[in-house]
Order: sequence, then structure tokens, then C-alpha cells
Amino acid sequence: MMQLKKTVLDVVAGDSNDGGVLFEAPPQGNPRISEVHAVQLAELCEQIRVRTQFVLSITCSPHRVGHHSCVAVKFVGADGSVNLLLTITGTLRWPTAQDYAQAPRWYINLPDAVDAVYLVTQLEERLGIPDRKVR
Repeated sequence: MMQLKKTVLDVVAGDSNDGGVLFEAPPQGNPRISEVHAVQLAELCEQIRVRTQFVLSITCSPHRVGHHSCVAVKFVGADGSVNLLLTITGTLRWPTAQDYAQAPRWYINLPDAVDAVYLVTQLEERLGIPDRKVR
């Protein structure tokens, strides 16, 4: 079994991180997220909870759309499901309030693979059932 090293996510003061990334990933130490992005991450988790009641399973499907690497993430819950498409574009974009209200799938653009890995693990940690694994 492969497992990602569990680390504590540190929230740092400020409105953005180093170089426009979602998570700072120093060679040694814990990953860090800015206060502003931590609020956006909490909002994403809340929107998922609203639509699923509670998450029963999380499925990740890596693929490519054009020349962009992506991870499709599906959260299935008691009251429905939520689909995210995480795309490595070199920039960061969170879903808007309108996206949450109307879009059948929420799109999140990420600067690099580090952000994709940490975002998926943070979502699983915050929304997943402790005895279940990400598939």
C-alpha cells in the first residue's frame, strides 16, 4: 500500500502564497496555505457537504484534457454527488458563488501537481470517512 506522508497543514497570515500557488511546499516542514485560500478551501468543503450530506466515497480519475493534466474527483454522499475537475493550468482559480449555484461540475485551476496532490489529500482528510480510503 502506498501512503502520502501525513503532515499538518499550517495556515499563514496574508492573502496569497509564494508565486501564486495554493500550497507552499518547503523541502522540509509542513505545507502551508494562506488565510485567504484556507477560507476558499473551507467554502469548497462546505459546498460539498451541503450537496452530499456526508461523503460516502471519493473517487479520483487522473486524465488529460488537451495538453492539460487533470484529476476528476467525485464525491458521493447520502443526498447526491459532487464532481470536481482539477486542472493543472499554471494559474489558480477557485469556483465562484455562481459556479456553486449553477454548474453541474466545479472547475478548479491549479498551478502545479503539488497543489493537486495536496488539495485532493486535504479534501479527503476534511470530508472522507476515517475508515475509508480514496479510490
